[in-house]
Amino acid sequence: MRQRIAEYEYYRVRAVERALELLGIFAQGRAELTLAQMAERMRLHKSTVHRLALTLEKAGFLRRNVATGAYSLGLKLLELGAVVLNSLELRSQARPHLERLRRDTGHTVHLGILDAGEVVYIDKIEGDTPVRIYSQVGRRAPAHCTGLGKALLAFQPAVVIREVVATRGLRRYTPETIISVPQLLSELERVRERGYAVDMAEHEPLVHCVAAPIRDHTSQVIAAVSVTLIVPSLSAAEVERYASAVVATALAISADMGWAPGAGAAVEPPIAGTPHRG
Repeated sequence: MRQRIAEYEYYRVRAVERALELLGIFAQGRAELTLAQMAERMRLHKSTVHRLALTLEKAGFLRRNVATGAYSLGLKLLELGAVVLNSLELRSQARPHLERLRRDTGHTVHLGILDAGEVVYIDKIEGDTPVRIYSQVGRRAPAHCTGLGKALLAFQPAVVIREVVATRGLRRYTPETIISVPQLLSELERVRERGYAVDMAEHEPLVHCVAAPIRDHTSQVIAAVSVTLIVPSLSAAEVERYASAVVATALAISADMGWAPGAGAAVEPPIAGTPHRG
């Protein structure tokens, strides 16, 4: 405990603490607060609070009433809260299916979502093997070279894929990693055609993964489920066997989330004008 306290004291960022404190005072019952009121409650100089408020406003966490100059909480907080609530509901609905998939396959099972161009693991059940995979709930992984990531990216609008490629790049992790845009687009097209994605040691050596997308009641892909194996290689027959189990699990979770068969949403081509390789 003392070590954690010492680490916090060493790494703490005072400006971030003040920004969070500023947001917290709105939880005390006032919908709007002026700079003077915020400064009084935080016991800070008005100019300091002004800088904090401007920064939070720019990021969408506060919004300013042009007529009065007072501030209220911004829609960014609602957006983040919705993500948390959806993730919690999804995890709760998915858990029984994940446990069944793990029992049926004996391998590690993951549930992940796409956030800021990366995969975020929101649930994990360890497999029978004594070898443990680095993943853990809350940890992030690249989208372009993981089964979960490709299952999620394949069903995103073109603008999302374009942004991921532009901001995250296509870093090489192993000799099998996809590092070109045409190759990635071709792979995502195959994912859409067959309904599942594979990671053949593209992110970590010996780590193979089969994943499938999960849809909500609007038919939007909101998450993906995967089975992960640590093996030298996977045969085509093994891929098909695991894919069948993963797709069935994804469909069952989707049904629990309100998705109805035949209500699939159209998918916009990834990046118009970019050549594909078949």
